[in-house]
Amino acid sequence: MFSCIERSVGQKIVPVREEPRHVPVLTNKYIRVISAEIGDGDTSLFHIHETPSAFIFLTDVTYDNQVLNTPWQKMDSKKGYAWYASYQTGGVTHRVGVAHNLRLHAYDIELLSKYAITENPAWERLPYDTAFVSDRCVAYKIELTNENPTIQFSGRGPIIAIMVSGEEVTITQPETRVKTGLEEEDYGYIRPVYPCTIKINGGDKANLVLFEIR
Repeated sequence: MFSCIERSVGQKIVPVREEPRHVPVLTNKYIRVISAEIGDGDTSLFHIHETPSAFIFLTDVTYDNQVLNTPWQKMDSKKGYAWYASYQTGGVTHRVGVAHNLRLHAYDIELLSKYAITENPAWERLPYDTAFVSDRCVAYKIELTNENPTIQFSGRGPIIAIMVSGEEVTITQPETRVKTGLEEEDYGYIRPVYPCTIKINGGDKANLVLFEIR
């Protein structure tokens, strides 16, 4: 274990949004998007996750993880891997360390409130492959190519788009006058209800994950 992570277990425990390496980059009524970057021999503070959340890794790296009051463990992040944690039985307090010359990047999308006021039995997910489906959020895996350079949809809940790999894409919602370009590891917010087009800007391939809030 590298020396920089041998900090006192008695250190202050903070909410994930207050941990210095976990930076909130977007907050609204429904979500808080937190970008977490740790690398080059650094270690996070102990922090607690307790809000239902969707997560995604943006790097391939082996890192050290310590849950409070347990030993350090080696873990692997896989670029593009997305998952959901409800924390219904309680939060998780941990800290993360990354060795020199390595870098871990992930997004934590805290689900602050539901989009649908009441459950809609007629609701159907979009016709794309999914990483997970939960009662709070659905993660869609999108691949754009020369042969299939565009997807379109409308009438959906709020969506966070995460660019995993590949060429730059553009997200357009004409009725909101919003046009957003995404490069690798970027995120974008797609406003609910309004029509949306996501298109690759040339190149061979682009891979994204879309997190739709239910």
